[in-house]
Amino acid sequence: DPMPLFDLSLSPLLPSDAQTNPFQRGQAPASEPKGDIDGFMKAVGVKWNTAKVVWDAYNPHPDLSPLQQEIVFIGRGNKNPEAFNQSDPSTAGLQEMILLYSGRLEAIETDKISFRPLLQTGRTSGLHQWHGLVRSGFFGVSINPRPRRLTTGDEYIIAARITGVADVEIKNDTPADSVIVEPKTVNLIVVADIDFISQQLFDIRARGVGGYNFDNVSFFLNCIDILAGDNSFIDLRKRRARHRTLTTVEGKTEDYVRRRIKEEQAAEIEAQQALSDAQRRLDEKVAVVRNRKDLDDQTKQIMTRNLQEVENRRFEAARTGIEADKNATIARSKENMEMAIRRIQTQIKTMAVLLPPIPVFVIGVMIFIRRRRREHEGTIAARRLRS
Repeated sequence: DPMPLFDLSLSPLLPSDAQTNPFQRGQAPASEPKGDIDGFMKAVGVKWNTAKVVWDAYNPHPDLSPLQQEIVFIGRGNKNPEAFNQSDPSTAGLQEMILLYSGRLEAIETDKISFRPLLQTGRTSGLHQWHGLVRSGFFGVSINPRPRRLTTGDEYIIAARITGVADVEIKNDTPADSVIVEPKTVNLIVVADIDFISQQLFDIRARGVGGYNFDNVSFFLNCIDILAGDNSFIDLRKRRARHRTLTTVEGKTEDYVRRRIKEEQAAEIEAQQALSDAQRRLDEKVAVVRNRKDLDDQTKQIMTRNLQEVENRRFEAARTGIEADKNATIARSKENMEMAIRRIQTQIKTMAVLLPPIPVFVIGVMIFIRRRRREHEGTIAARRLRS
């Protein structure tokens, strides 16, 4: 897991004492360095970049819309038919999962090891650099609530089944400290997120909080059973109520979600370009002063320092305005998307109220006309009999 939320100090990119109280670092004994997770992953045929974190805009729960997009929902509604691998017993039949600040997995090309994707994100997803998601402070690191997101349009693998034979290096306890490479049978299920099986997910499943029914626990138990060689309970876990989402609403709102993401990306790029231009102008003015031949070094330093102070104030003012414009654009885009989604929902609700009575009304009119015709025919026949 590139970013374990329950303990950020477990992140592979942080030292073991990253979250230690700064006032106690000198008193506590030195912590042991972390293991070589990259070497282990490569040995079993998996390429895992510990500095990459996945995000996905797909969220089928309107009441959970305030959640960060780094909280990834896996489901058929994300427009990826391979979101759950239906040919593998561990994921076949699953309906929805949630992962928190997960990483992505890639296969290393080899003939000895089979790499089978199990969980994948949707198409409105992207990658973060780890350092763009955290903020360093005196008391350690914390999560950045507003990271910059750029969608790539790609689908990312979060979990995979690894089988085959791997060459493992084994050290001998000899003075020569030689290394022997031995082939080892590999039978693994790799998930790039440890938070997917946190205690909160067990509580949600046990108590039915909010009516959510995520398959995290079922997937975890399926993996344990498969690796243990006992598949007797896997089919039983799939026998539950079908989780259905508002597919019509999701389909109609997907365009607005994509449009919002593009507008946010354009605002981010425009803000970054404006800041780069402001920084470039500052650098050019400083360079002009430093390249003047009619000034001595001390005068250049004084003028450069004064110029930097003045231009830095202008730069900070410009950056504040650019950030405000960017945030306003993003907020306006979000508001427009929410208004469009509410309009679509209102249309569907209106149709749900107006359309069902129409067939009943049509049948009623037909029955009324038929009865009136029969009554008319009966009246004519009665008159003929009397006459």
